[in-house]
Amino acid sequence: MMDWFGHQLKDCINKKQVSGTGISTRCLLLAGCILVGFSGCASFGPQSMDRDRFDYINAIASSWKQQTLLNIVKMRYADTPIFLEVGQIISGYQLEGTIAMGGSLSASSAYGDIFSLGTTGRYTDRPTITYTPMTGSHFMHVLLTPIPPPALFMVIEQGWPVDLLFQIGVQKINGVSNGMGGLRGYPPDPDFVRLLEALQRLQASRVIGLRVEMSQESKQIGTIMTISKKNLPLEIQADRELVRKLLGLRPDQQEFKIIYGGISDKDDVIAVQTRSGLQILKELGADVQVPSTHIAERRTYPPVSESSGIGSSLQPLLRIHADKSRPIDVFAAVKYNDYWYWIDNRDFKSKGVFTFLMIIMTLAEKEEKIQPPIVTIQGN
Repeated sequence: MMDWFGHQLKDCINKKQVSGTGISTRCLLLAGCILVGFSGCASFGPQSMDRDRFDYINAIASSWKQQTLLNIVKMRYADTPIFLEVGQIISGYQLEGTIAMGGSLSASSAYGDIFSLGTTGRYTDRPTITYTPMTGSHFMHVLLTPIPPPALFMVIEQGWPVDLLFQIGVQKINGVSNGMGGLRGYPPDPDFVRLLEALQRLQASRVIGLRVEMSQESKQIGTIMTISKKNLPLEIQADRELVRKLLGLRPDQQEFKIIYGGISDKDDVIAVQTRSGLQILKELGADVQVPSTHIAERRTYPPVSESSGIGSSLQPLLRIHADKSRPIDVFAAVKYNDYWYWIDNRDFKSKGVFTFLMIIMTLAEKEEKIQPPIVTIQGN
């Protein structure tokens, strides 16, 4: 319909140019119909969907990275971690417009017809964002609950590096202890380092496998780790035997049940003591490169290698830098205590650990979330 009006107006103008007479009433009416039609057909809903969805996705992801990085840094300074979830986003648009049209027709005027058009409008974008503070007993339950071993091993089964996940989420496995960060931290057992290296090579050679089983009686999930008996290169066979020896497993056994615990008294069971979300935050906070003046002023503790006098052969999980000036080309950056703390955008390992932290933190959630008080802020 609007195309038809447009063709008619074009034809009217062409005739005006040929005849040399004033603009007719028909032309004025056609122009008014077109303007009214355009104002009535304007709709921002469908057109804004792609833009808003991706803009909000990027904004929420960036906000989550900054919030998580800030809480890791705060743990290094014995500060309280606080999380605020985005509960709901309501994006509202308002478009107001008026069209003024006037003119005069005179056959005898030397100036011809007089025709004027005027438009005014106002566009408003006012989103309403609902924030949900993570507080109360449920939040503490999530932070303090260890990751269920079946959930951790399911992630490994999806292809995530076993050595990386064990370094992040496991404190002890069949009596072999990982290190611990913090003021009274200590480095990992040498056998734990050897175990991770051997498991990584076995995973790359597809020697180890995992199977998740559901008990019909108790409805509990159980995990079975299998170690293949197939013929392998000598160095891989050596890794397989080393894993059995370090974990005290039966040499002729192929399947081993995985349970939660620090140590097992059976040679066909692997006891895994996993970490909680709060422990993981504390461990990652130990890798923050804090200013030396803060250590001297006792605002925070020195690195574990300096406080214990014994270095760790495991590489830091996360490299968080600190400087007075704002960094550039960062993956995430926050300001705390007049210093900027950031993760370099070119540090692929740290970015991977940081991104995987979101998955790790949700593995401890087994119950339905309790709706806490909410804070609603209307954006300008």
